[in-house]
Amino acid sequence: MDDWTMYQITGDDTYMTAFRRKKAFRAGMMGGSLAGIGIACTAMMMADLKSSGRPGSEPWLPRQLPRRIAGAAMLGFAICSAVSWHRSSELVGMFVIAQPDRGTGAAREEAPAPPPAAEPSAP
Repeated sequence: MDDWTMYQITGDDTYMTAFRRKKAFRAGMMGGSLAGIGIACTAMMMADLKSSGRPGSEPWLPRQLPRRIAGAAMLGFAICSAVSWHRSSELVGMFVIAQPDRGTGAAREEAPAPPPAAEPSAP
C-alpha cells in the first residue's frame, strides 16, 4: 500500500511525512526538467534564428548554455518541490476514512453504567 493509504488507516505521521516527501520530489523533478527543457529549446530557437540570417554560418550556441540549463533545472526543482511541500501541508489531519477513538481503555471503564431498567409493576 502507498503512504497515503497507510496514513488513512493508521493515522501515523511517519506515513504522511513520507507521502509529502515523495510528492515534493516528483513535483521537483517535473518542474526542474521543464525549466531545463525550456532553456534548451529557447537556445535552439535562437540558434536557428541567428544562423538562418547569414548564409553559410554555423549554428550559434553560447558556451555557457549547459551551465544555464543545469542552473535553471536546479532552480526549477527547488521552487517546485518547496511549493509542493508547502501545499501538501493542508493534507495533514485530513482523513477520508473514519479514525477509531484513540482514548485510553481506562477512561472508558470509569464511565458510570446506565441505571437498571425498572420492572413494570403488576396491577
